[in-house]
Amino acid sequence: MNLRKLISTLSILGPAVLVSVELFDPASIVAATASGARHGFDVLWAAFYSGVLLIVIQEISARLGVVTGRTLAESIHERYGKRYSLLLFGTLLLLGFATLTAEVMGLSLVVSYMFRIPYALAVTASILVTSFLVYRVPYDRLEKVIILLVTMIFFAYLYFVFDLNVSVADIAFHSLVPSFDRNTFYYAESVIGASIMPTYVVLHSGLVFEKGWAHHHEKGIEELVEQEDKHVVSERVDSAVSLLMGTLLNIVVIASAAILMRGNDVSDFSDIALPFYNKLGDIGLVLFATAFACAGISAVITVGLGNIYCSFGLLGSEERIRKKGFRVAFIVSLVVAGFASLLPNQIEIMVFTQYLNGALLPFVIVPLILLARDAKVMGRHKLGTASIAAASTVIVITTSLFFFGVI
Repeated sequence: MNLRKLISTLSILGPAVLVSVELFDPASIVAATASGARHGFDVLWAAFYSGVLLIVIQEISARLGVVTGRTLAESIHERYGKRYSLLLFGTLLLLGFATLTAEVMGLSLVVSYMFRIPYALAVTASILVTSFLVYRVPYDRLEKVIILLVTMIFFAYLYFVFDLNVSVADIAFHSLVPSFDRNTFYYAESVIGASIMPTYVVLHSGLVFEKGWAHHHEKGIEELVEQEDKHVVSERVDSAVSLLMGTLLNIVVIASAAILMRGNDVSDFSDIALPFYNKLGDIGLVLFATAFACAGISAVITVGLGNIYCSFGLLGSEERIRKKGFRVAFIVSLVVAGFASLLPNQIEIMVFTQYLNGALLPFVIVPLILLARDAKVMGRHKLGTASIAAASTVIVITTSLFFFGVI
């Protein structure tokens, strides 16, 4: 690939890079670290297979957004009416609020640690910074800011893994061969929930609109026919490249914790940063804290945006990030999550929210499959058999882990 083609490919990246934040946001890093510290390599399979399936699920959501010009939430409201939309609205509102609270907790923990300020003051600072970015920064610039932050996280972990003496064969084996130890099911569900979040599934279908890839209803069917093939290809490249990068890093986080922290409890930020500190000393701690803070800012913004897309869409309103009402709703939800983030036992809450994401994921995946397989909705871009099978596998795995984990 020559330089011109490389630049052209990189220019495509955008919505899925923002969505890839779900793989190494603070809550996901905490869940992955706690999983590796508690169960070693036995949960690597959950990270690998959920990462593969994540690419399929997010590509379906993005494709739906490109072809219909609507978010998944808006399409659900239009197809299934108020009754199911309100049921899903209540479920996702609770889940999205819990997830946003977890992300605010993660960002505030690292801000408190880095600047040696009280946790409550760190919560306030976190809300102010993320509110400013969403309310004052245009989407195209906001996208670039988050891509920059995500890239910093990627290279921080990339540097770390090259400096760590890891058995690639062991990691590959445990990634491919699932563990059926019931003691690991809670953390496996948490890892899957951290990888495939319902909020991000809805968010992806909205971000393609902000990117300019989605069909605008008022332009008519001719514009759709001319543009959709190009945009569907773009979202597929975006999804594959961005989410594969995130999946690999998720595996690295678990493996690192398994090697350096096996048998240790994860109860505060210093425990999360322990692998970096053990291997690289103070410079590793600074590197990790910076990357974690970048992840926190990115995650608070993207989870918050996903929640607002869900809420407006399921209530039958087509709101977009450029509208003032959308941004005001984001800030209000962020302030409420800030108050909730003052609850104690932040690490346990962050892991539990990821577990809830996995357990409740079928509520979003089922209508997504039904919509995307309908030729009246998707035309020639409707789902094929392989995509339906892969998406259905997510439902089977998450439901099985929840069922066998509680009996």
